[in-house]
Amino acid sequence: MRDYMLLPQEEKEALVQKAADVASDTELKYGNCVQSVLNGLYETFPDMGITPEMIKMGFGLAGGCCISLKGTCGALSGAAMAISLIYGRTIDDFSGYYDDCQALIRTIMDDFEAKYGSVLCADILTRNMGAPYDWKTKEGLEAYNAHSGSVHDAEVVAYCAEAVARMIVDGRIKDDGERPDVVNPYYRSPKSLEMERLRKEQKAKEKAAKLAQQAQ
Repeated sequence: MRDYMLLPQEEKEALVQKAADVASDTELKYGNCVQSVLNGLYETFPDMGITPEMIKMGFGLAGGCCISLKGTCGALSGAAMAISLIYGRTIDDFSGYYDDCQALIRTIMDDFEAKYGSVLCADILTRNMGAPYDWKTKEGLEAYNAHSGSVHDAEVVAYCAEAVARMIVDGRIKDDGERPDVVNPYYRSPKSLEMERLRKEQKAKEKAAKLAQQAQ
């Protein structure tokens, strides 16, 4: 992924606005907050690595997971997926330390919660419309539409897409193999991680030796 931080400020702002606009437009036309956020970033930053398959994977997480309205806002989940694409744990390094990724997502989540009062789908719907109208039912859909539900959802989607886009153009998200630009109070140095790994290996050997003795 290119270093978007090197662009002129005017171009940066245009990219941030595009990500928000595409995400919002996707939500208004087709729904699905997770896919809308991812599509906004996909269209704006084509070299980020987001793929159509990844957008497809996000489908079932919308509406607090399977449109149950019970879980985390799908727009926030979409933002987390995008950040994890760059900084998340890889399949060939399951034992690695990737908590910096969580810390970076947490900065967006904290700002999101400060703005909307919660990270839960139902709470955000209640804040925006007065109640978490369940559009899976006829009555709920009528109430959702009467309270401009799609417009409110599009605003939340735009907020999350903009937040990630802002991190990209500000250089806080870079695909350069380095740690993300975030203060992580739980960060442990590679040396401390190696020491912990050796301690675990030693404990495992001691346990195996003990079991072997008991089996004799």
